[in-house]
Amino acid sequence: MCGIVGVYCKKSSAVLEKFKAGLKEISHRGPDYQNFVEIDFKDKQLLLGHARLSILDLDSRSNQPMSFGEKYTLIFNGEIYNYLELKQELFLKGYRFNTQGDGEVLLCAYDYWGESCVEHFNGMWAFALYDKVKEKIFCSRDRFGEKPFFYFYDEEQFVFASEIKAILPFLEKREANIPAIIPFIIRGNIDCYKNETFFKDIFRLEPSCNMVIDLKELKIQKTAYYALTKKEIDTSNFYVKTKELLEDSIRLRLRSDVKIGGCLSGGLDSSCVNALITKYHPKKEEFIAIHAKSSLTSSDESKWAREVAKYLGINLCVIEPSKKDFFETLERVMLVQDEPFGSTSIYMQYFVMQTARELGIKVMFDGQGADEVFLGYESYLDKIYREALKANISEEEFFRNLKSFRYSKELVIAEYNKTNDVDFDFDRILQRSNIKAKFLNKEMFKDIFGYKDFETFNRKIIMRNGLQALLRYEDRDSMVFGIETRLPYLDYRLVDFVFSLPIDLKFQKGYLKYLLRKSMEGLLPQNILYRYNKMGFESPQSLWLGGGCLKEK
Repeated sequence: MCGIVGVYCKKSSAVLEKFKAGLKEISHRGPDYQNFVEIDFKDKQLLLGHARLSILDLDSRSNQPMSFGEKYTLIFNGEIYNYLELKQELFLKGYRFNTQGDGEVLLCAYDYWGESCVEHFNGMWAFALYDKVKEKIFCSRDRFGEKPFFYFYDEEQFVFASEIKAILPFLEKREANIPAIIPFIIRGNIDCYKNETFFKDIFRLEPSCNMVIDLKELKIQKTAYYALTKKEIDTSNFYVKTKELLEDSIRLRLRSDVKIGGCLSGGLDSSCVNALITKYHPKKEEFIAIHAKSSLTSSDESKWAREVAKYLGINLCVIEPSKKDFFETLERVMLVQDEPFGSTSIYMQYFVMQTARELGIKVMFDGQGADEVFLGYESYLDKIYREALKANISEEEFFRNLKSFRYSKELVIAEYNKTNDVDFDFDRILQRSNIKAKFLNKEMFKDIFGYKDFETFNRKIIMRNGLQALLRYEDRDSMVFGIETRLPYLDYRLVDFVFSLPIDLKFQKGYLKYLLRKSMEGLLPQNILYRYNKMGFESPQSLWLGGGCLKEK
C-alpha cells in the first residue's frame, strides 16, 4: 500500500521540480520510504516515483521503484493478496525470487502472462509498469476501484498519480469541471460522471481497466479486463458457499507483516468481519477493534460494538470525537479528500484511522461494500419491490414481515410510483433543481442514474454510482495516516457469486442482507445478526453543525 506518481514529457528542469512537488504531496501515503527513477530518451524523460507503506516484506529489497532485470520498472500501490499462490505457480514455471513481497510477484506475472496478468490477481491495486522492450507504460486499476489512479495529459506530457493533488503542479491553470459537478449538486453523487473529476482535464482510470501508453506514438489505449455480470452458478448450499468465500477472503487479507486492527461500528457488516478475523487471526490477543461513538443518543451505537467485542473476546477502543475535534479538522479533511463529500460521517472514519495510527496499527479491516453487494440499503426497497411484483409476489406477501428502520410500506410504494420502470425522472429533477437548464443533460442523467432492470441497477451502484465515492473516502481517510484498509466483501469471487444469485435469496422474511445474516449464523448473537436499525459510524452532525438546544457532552 503506497502512493505513486509519474510523468512522461519533454526534457525540462522545471518538470523535475514539479515532479518532486507531486511526490511530496503523496508522501503521507508512504511514510516508510520515498524514491524515484529518471529514465532518459532522446528528447524526452520518464520519471517514476513511489512512496512506500511497508506492509509485506519490510526489507529494503522490496522498496520501489522496482526493476525486473533491464526489462521492466514498476511503481505499485496496493496488495495482491494471493501473491503466495501466484509465487508458487510462477516458481514452477522457472521464476526465482529475491524478496518476500508481492511487488516482485507482479513483475514476474507480467513477464509470463503479459497484460492479462491482472486477471490472475485477487487484490486491490493501481500500478504503472514501464516496459523497456515494448516501449510502453502498462497501467492497471483493480476490479472495483479500491485503489485510486488519476491522470492528465496534453501535447507536452502525460502525468499520473494516486491523488489529484500530486498532479496539480503540472497544470498551468486549475479549472472546475462543470459536467462532473452537476450530478453531485443534484443527487449528491460523485465519482460517477464518465471518468471525469471535479478538475477539468484530470481523469480517473476506471475500475477493472488497463491503460497502455505507447511511448513511440504517444497513444493511449484503454481496455476492460473484468465485467460484473451474472454467471451460471451452482445455487445449492448457497449459504455455505457464501460463508466459505467470505472466510477465504478474510484468510487471504490477514497476510501481513505488521499489526492488524478492525473497524467495528456494531452493525452487521463490521461485526461479521471482526468475527471471522478472530476465528483466523494467528494472534487474536493482539487484535484491536476501534469504534467511533456518537455523542447523540439517537445515533450512539457503542453498546452494540461493546456487545460484539465482549462476545468475540477482542480488545475494543472506543473514541468519541467532539465538536472541537470536528472543527479543528474541518478544513484538513476537505484537503485530504481532494473532491467534495456530502456527510460529516467521513470525519468519524478519519478519527478512527487517526486512532489506529496512534495505536501502531498499519492495516485496518472494514466492512465497506457489503451493503452494495448483499443489498443492505433501505433505499433499495422500492427496486426490490418492483422485482417482487414481476415475480408475481403479492403486495401483502412482500410487506407482511418488512423489517425497516426508516422505510414504511407507504414510503416504499411512494418511491416505487415515482419512477415507474426506471430510477430516473428528469422532469422531476429539473423542477426541484436551481441549476440552469443549460447545464442539465437528459441523456447524461439517464446514463448515470437510469436502469433497465435490477441487474443494471445493482451493477451501477457497485461499479459506478454509490460504492466508488465510499471507496474514495476510505482510501483518503486511511492513507493520510499511512494506514492500509482491507475490504473482504470486495473479493471478486464473493461479489461474482452473490451478484449472480436471485434477489429472493438476498431479501427474505422482510430482511435486507438476509443472505449474509443467514450465512453467518453461529458466529454472532442472533440480536446482532438480525438487527435492522444499523447506522454505521454515524456522526452527531446536528450537534456539530448547530442543533438548536442540543448540548455537547
